[in-house]
Amino acid sequence: MDVQDPTRVRLIQAAGEEFAEKGFAAARVREICERAGANVAAVNYHFGDKEQLYVETVVHVHGCGNEEEPPCGEDAGPETRLRAFIGHFLARVLAIQDPQDWRHRLMLRELILPTAASDVLVRTVIRPKFNRLMEILRELRPEAEERRLHALAFSIVGQCMYYRMGRPVAERVIGSEGFESLDLEFLTEHISSFSLAAIKAMEFAPAAAEPDPAAAGVK
Repeated sequence: MDVQDPTRVRLIQAAGEEFAEKGFAAARVREICERAGANVAAVNYHFGDKEQLYVETVVHVHGCGNEEEPPCGEDAGPETRLRAFIGHFLARVLAIQDPQDWRHRLMLRELILPTAASDVLVRTVIRPKFNRLMEILRELRPEAEERRLHALAFSIVGQCMYYRMGRPVAERVIGSEGFESLDLEFLTEHISSFSLAAIKAMEFAPAAAEPDPAAAGVK
C-alpha cells in the first residue's frame, strides 16, 4: 500500500492530533476520520484497526529515525564517531521546537505511558541506534564492564533529550532568547566535549573475565 496515499497521510495527521489530545484509550476512530475528511471505514482499510493506526502514527512522528549518521570516513576514530552520533541525534531531538506541537505531545505521552508502539520503536529504531552508541563506547573504554557502558550511553542520550523534554522549564529559567542561543552546533560540541572528558577521566572496574574451565578443574 502506498505510504504517500493522500487519505493515509491525512489519517495519520488527524490521528496524531487526536491521540495527542486524548490518549489512545479516549481517542475515537469516528472523530479521527472526521478530522481527516475520510470515510469511517478508511482506518480499517488503510491500517487494519485503531491500535495499528496508533503504532504507525508514533512511528511516523519519529520520521526516518532509523537513518544512520552521515559517514565519518573509514579511518574515523571513536571520538569523531561519537560527535557525529550526538550531532545526528540532537538534530532529530531539536527538529520539533514547539512544545504544543502534537508530535511533541504524542511522544511525551508515549514516554510516560508506553504502549505497543514503543515495542515497535525500540525494535526498529531505538535499539539499533543504542547498539551503535555502545559500539563507540566499547572502543573508547574497552575495559569497562557492560553496565557502566549502559549508564554512559543513557547519560549521553539523557543530555540530548533534555533539550526537548526540559524546554518549557528551561525557557522559564533562562528566557526564550537564552534557550534559543543553545543551537545545534553549540550543543553538539558541548555534549560531545563534556561526555568525552567524563569518559576519559572515569576509573572503570575491568569487565568480568569469562571463567577458565581448565582453572576450575573442568575437563
